[in-house]
Amino acid sequence: MSRAAKESIAGELRGAGMKPTPQRVAIYEMLKGTTSHPSVEAVYEALRHAFPAMSLNTVYCTLQALVAAGLVRKLAMRENVFRYDANALPHAHFVCTRCGRVEDVSASVDEDLTRIEPGLEARIPRHVIDYEHYFYGYCVDCEAKLARSHVTDACHKTDLKKGETRDGRAD
Repeated sequence: MSRAAKESIAGELRGAGMKPTPQRVAIYEMLKGTTSHPSVEAVYEALRHAFPAMSLNTVYCTLQALVAAGLVRKLAMRENVFRYDANALPHAHFVCTRCGRVEDVSASVDEDLTRIEPGLEARIPRHVIDYEHYFYGYCVDCEAKLARSHVTDACHKTDLKKGETRDGRAD
């Protein structure tokens, strides 16, 4: 990344009340440069060669500070499993239930959700401060793999005895 871009990230960190250490700049830069919504471990793995003395705990603490500063969004995937997104504004995500990939949905879906949310919030007898929308299914790659495996299954089923599945169990 260019020196100007690093200075811009350092400025964002300063503006959020954080000291722009080289590790913090690198972690935030990495998040801003990806749409993969990485885990703490993925951020650590991506940066550990550039910062051999950096610990997994440093990455975790930095991500928590970025979330607290409102620069990063923490996504709860399941109990005690989190991913991080440099787009801190509320928006919807698509989660592949097969490979775990997390993607932002299209802006038009976010626009539709933004349009209906005030009506939904009015029905909740509490003050709503945030929301998360997740859509679950199969990503393009996994859907293609599943389609290929169904074709393979169909080919193999012709060799089976009536009422028997590929793994030898009865239907």
